[in-house]
Amino acid sequence: MQRLRSSLPSHKPIFAKRVADFANRAMALPGFPAIPVCSLGAIVLTTVVGAFGTGAMPIGVRVLFWTALIGTNAVIWQAWFALTVRRPRDWTRSALLGAVLINAPLPLEISLILKLFGIEQDPDLTSGWTRALAISAVIIVLALTLRARQSTARPASAIKPGGLLAKAGAASPDQLLAIRAEDHYCRAFLADGRSVLIHHRFSDAVNEMATTDGAQVHRSAWIANIGVARAERNGRSWRLLLPDGTAIPVSAKCAPLARERGWLSRAQG
Repeated sequence: MQRLRSSLPSHKPIFAKRVADFANRAMALPGFPAIPVCSLGAIVLTTVVGAFGTGAMPIGVRVLFWTALIGTNAVIWQAWFALTVRRPRDWTRSALLGAVLINAPLPLEISLILKLFGIEQDPDLTSGWTRALAISAVIIVLALTLRARQSTARPASAIKPGGLLAKAGAASPDQLLAIRAEDHYCRAFLADGRSVLIHHRFSDAVNEMATTDGAQVHRSAWIANIGVARAERNGRSWRLLLPDGTAIPVSAKCAPLARERGWLSRAQG
């Protein structure tokens, strides 16, 4: 028993790291957490007001109906944005195309969900597509608005005293393209072309950049979204290239995250 107890704590860092990796991947998805948050708000609103004639439903059935309908579409929209949004300019095109492709089968979805609650109703194309456009419009507008507010709320000029950015002489986090660990030092690659070697712990540097749009792609490398000029593949390995051609390695473990971020599809050389 004593041996079992002594072995348990060793699993905690592994579990915590897996949870952190999962959270990082989720936060990296385009539209997350805006899509789930706004969808939850839409569920509450449509349930309370009895939208689209659902006020005649018992409150419990109404909650389940809107949760199933909006929840399903939220998952679809989240997956759609994850697949189609690679750069900020992709949002408008992705949203408009998704409004057509995702809304097309909605009348059938509504009919099927109603049947789950014992309500027989033939698909009403006109009414179904009207609901689809209304629901999707609310989700898209709120999601993009929330995403924009999160971006503008991030302090672009926040420099931690004694941190990597301060030591590198950077005026803002936007000037940092990548970090690479070299023994007990960190090499900071800056947008002005400078490469600065700093005595700094890599894990502290990564934590300092937690609110910056970037990700750790190797046990000894972190890269900002603005730093990814293109990707190259060498056999089974990937590397991301900075604008000046400097290569940042991508580990096999971090490759799925880099792929989700759209970095591996950027003008492969």
